[in-house]
Amino acid sequence: MRVVESVVIDRSPEEIWEVVSDLDTHKEWRPSVKEFRQVSDGPLGMGSRIREVLDWRGREIVIDDVVTAFEPPRRLGIRGGWKAADYEVDFRLESAGDTTVVTMDWPFYPKSLLLKIAAPFMGGAMGKATKEELDNLKAYAEGRPSGRPGAATA
Repeated sequence: MRVVESVVIDRSPEEIWEVVSDLDTHKEWRPSVKEFRQVSDGPLGMGSRIREVLDWRGREIVIDDVVTAFEPPRRLGIRGGWKAADYEVDFRLESAGDTTVVTMDWPFYPKSLLLKIAAPFMGGAMGKATKEELDNLKAYAEGRPSGRPGAATA
């Protein structure tokens, strides 16, 4: 299964990159995230390890992620998984004039029998949750002061 959603944000790719690459902000715009922190040494980059704790429909899921793409200010890729499923998420930031198109593209690979059976029925809920995260990212990013000369600030 694959979920792909996009949103247009009234900020530059550099400003959006500041948000998506700052792991501390993820709890602010990703409602299911309870913890999202780097557990490896050094600055965030390719190969960095991240501990992610999600509350998904009342269940706590602990995920060990690894950064698979780190291309400021265009792309952040993360691969993770737990006993029931693996996934990859790719945040792509594309300049569109004075705005940025942010695409969240994430294949989801069920491993447990239950998730393999349920996966075809989960696409709508996962797409809705992804769209909600992107809408929250938009609100969060647009609510921060802009670094662009002459840009309005919230």
